[in-house]
Amino acid sequence: MIKPISLCAVTALCVAASPVLPVRAQVLETVDSVVSVTLLEGWREPDGSHYAGIQIDLAPGWKTYWRAPGDGGIPTTTNWDGSNNLAFAKVFWPRPEVFRTFGMRSVGYADRVVLPVHLEAKESGDIDAELNLRLGVCNEICLPVDVSLSGVLSDTDVIGMVPIQAALTDRPETSEAKLSCTLTDLGEEYRLDIATNIAPLDGVAETSVVEVGDQRVWVSEPRFMRDDDWVLSTVRLIPQHDKADVDLSTVRMTLLTTTSATELRGCD
Repeated sequence: MIKPISLCAVTALCVAASPVLPVRAQVLETVDSVVSVTLLEGWREPDGSHYAGIQIDLAPGWKTYWRAPGDGGIPTTTNWDGSNNLAFAKVFWPRPEVFRTFGMRSVGYADRVVLPVHLEAKESGDIDAELNLRLGVCNEICLPVDVSLSGVLSDTDVIGMVPIQAALTDRPETSEAKLSCTLTDLGEEYRLDIATNIAPLDGVAETSVVEVGDQRVWVSEPRFMRDDDWVLSTVRLIPQHDKADVDLSTVRMTLLTTTSATELRGCD
């Protein structure tokens, strides 16, 4: 059974909406047509794992954000706590784009993006999925948005396989190249210098995105340099609460171009 869907700004401004319900999918479209969100129920694998998808459609000129949104972005988060027969759910992130708005860099998606989700059922049978999705959508202004979706993820149906598989294929590649990291304590913040030996990616406008495992630590836009097969990225790390130790094993650097993405994990 398809349940009602609501979309509200986090600021408590609720946008009036009318649901548009295609077969076995759920769509919410705001009256000003800024964003619509569809739950693609997906399919069950022979090993019992389930793949679904969150499809986000944006009006021309609007964008939403990657897991590391950059200086001008709002991170996208998911919560599945209301689901039944669900052991865990993990979102996979297709290759994002880099945007510049009012001098700030953000990392995310325009037009349409499908976020694949890998789920595991507690036991055989359907998963009654309840998803609370928080995302930001921006053009000249930014709107934090909450979306509630629900659906039955059947162990027999196959729905939305093509766009979900395409998004899985478009994820950043994983490189075995090593990261050499130097962390310098500057008092109220840190400087992190990362060096690695990796050939240039296909495409143009190569840059990097650096993440650390502690969400309480703000990470600046990197100063990025490439010299043949060597890359150097330098970022500022500013703890948002009490100063926290930075675990270098959680550092993740993603190299991006207009057509490629490669992810490197963990500092030596």
